[in-house]
Amino acid sequence: MDEDIFDSLFHLEDSYYNEGYRLGVEDGSRAGRIEGRVFGLEKGFEKFLEMGQLNGRACVWSARMPQHPATEQQSPEPDSLPSITDGTVATRSLSEESLRIPSFRPNSRLEKHICTLYALSEPESLSTENTEETVSDFDDRLKRALSKAKVIENIVKERESALEHGETNFNEQNGGKKREGVHITKAAAAEKNMEDFGLKRTPL
Repeated sequence: MDEDIFDSLFHLEDSYYNEGYRLGVEDGSRAGRIEGRVFGLEKGFEKFLEMGQLNGRACVWSARMPQHPATEQQSPEPDSLPSITDGTVATRSLSEESLRIPSFRPNSRLEKHICTLYALSEPESLSTENTEETVSDFDDRLKRALSKAKVIENIVKERESALEHGETNFNEQNGGKKREGVHITKAAAAEKNMEDFGLKRTPL
């Protein structure tokens, strides 16, 4: 028996529902992949930025440790003594001396913590592979590095990094003025959905 030509009219709702469901799954899958990749890039950038800050702080703290006698700067040779030109002696600028960061007192425990922090945050030893094992290892190292930085801060009696708060206070250096530092802000994406990627908005 031939199929009734009007049979499809009795199932319009079902056919439209199935077509809408299929299109929704396709669009949702595409938007979900885009959103997941963007979110992964954002989180990865934030984590590596924080690890880079910790590595930079470890380098600065290491430079502030007192030098060993063998590596201390030797006295200048007679030929390298300041030369006299037109009756003036070439001396080091006082402003450069005032900008020097004070060194720490000898402390073997502090030196050990700084070395550990540097080893945890060393860029060349960090993997950028997007696997479950490497991501878990990176998160563990970041957590340990943050804890180690807190220990060092308590030893040297310094407040938390200004970069962690998103601002740097230069009250003493700038006559009581406050200057904002470099920080990351999460701007609100008003009226913008992930489904709009690759699509141009048409004016109303």
